[in-house]
Amino acid sequence: MNIKALLFGYVTAELVAADPAGALSDYAKRGVRYWKPVNTAPLTFRICLAKSQWRLLQNLAERRGDSCELVGVDGLPQKLKALKKRKTLALGSAALLAFLLLAPSRVWFVKVEGNSKVPEQEILRAATECGVYFGAKAKDVRSEKVKNQMLNLVSELEWMGVNFSGGVATISVRERILETEVENHKEATNVIASRAGIVTSMSVIGGQAVCKEGQAVLEGELLVTGLVDCKTHTQVTHADAEIYALTQREIQAVYPADWTEKVYTGHTKHKVSLIFGRKRINLFQNSGILDSSCDKMINVWTLKLPGGYSLPLQVETVTLRSFDAAALAADEQQAQSVLWQFARDYTLNDMIAGEILGQSGEVTGEDGVFCLDAAFSCREMIARQQSLRLAESEDTKDGENN
Repeated sequence: MNIKALLFGYVTAELVAADPAGALSDYAKRGVRYWKPVNTAPLTFRICLAKSQWRLLQNLAERRGDSCELVGVDGLPQKLKALKKRKTLALGSAALLAFLLLAPSRVWFVKVEGNSKVPEQEILRAATECGVYFGAKAKDVRSEKVKNQMLNLVSELEWMGVNFSGGVATISVRERILETEVENHKEATNVIASRAGIVTSMSVIGGQAVCKEGQAVLEGELLVTGLVDCKTHTQVTHADAEIYALTQREIQAVYPADWTEKVYTGHTKHKVSLIFGRKRINLFQNSGILDSSCDKMINVWTLKLPGGYSLPLQVETVTLRSFDAAALAADEQQAQSVLWQFARDYTLNDMIAGEILGQSGEVTGEDGVFCLDAAFSCREMIARQQSLRLAESEDTKDGENN
């Protein structure tokens, strides 16, 4: 059988002759190209030949007085005719053929690797905006333009690259390392007071102290200098110290006498959608709740294959919780408790280290709010470092710096 006969069709014929072997030899000499001769009965042979030669075989058999009968027709045309009767199979075969032709040049899966802090969904959303998505052309996902766009969209990334293989676009990323500020112990500094107070304790680590315990200091006053007097010369150093002082802090805070608060009714609705690539299909959507009078919670599940390959199919569920706006009012005792707690927490959080020793103040109500005027007696660390800026020129005397 040759390829041409398979593509254009071939027939199976049954030949009855007094001398089958001689008949087959004569037919071959006269240009009949047949194959698969099979002896099915005495004086009977079954052969296959191209459809274009069936008429020639009939004419030759009639001249020789042989009997020639058509048994069957086969080949690609017959297969296609049979396929027309099975529409589902025909459509499936056509889709499979189209997929096989497009598969090597299209993106079917997108995978992210190298990320630890940046969420995978954020990178995938940025990749979709830049053209790396289900069905995209492979030649378009490797361009430098795509990489630069993604780095602009996701500022936490320092570098990214896209590799394509076997229908999978793998996005490799390297996250930006945030540099933490490290104290430079070689920098020339002074130590100044961050608040006014009375010094209670001092621990000088570097530099020369210019204050002492029990001394009252003002905000911004020099406590430890980085210019150390060594008699023969002045040494510039990194001043550092832990200095605690008694301080006074004043704070004002307000609390509303009435406000509006959400009260959930217990009425809940759900919206379910399928997201296929960039297309959204609403499967189930309840009505009856206005978005302006409800809280919305969105959950998205991405379907994945074994091995971590994400399919371009997501299920999104939106839960809507209905609420009513209720007017609430606060009494004076509640307002006092909240205001004092806030004032104490704020004061403690504003200190690097320290404690509250005492408090005084009162809560008053006016113009629909409760007002707290409080004062706190504290013991806290007031030492703060400040860069020491030397003059561009130095006066000299007898060869020594002053």
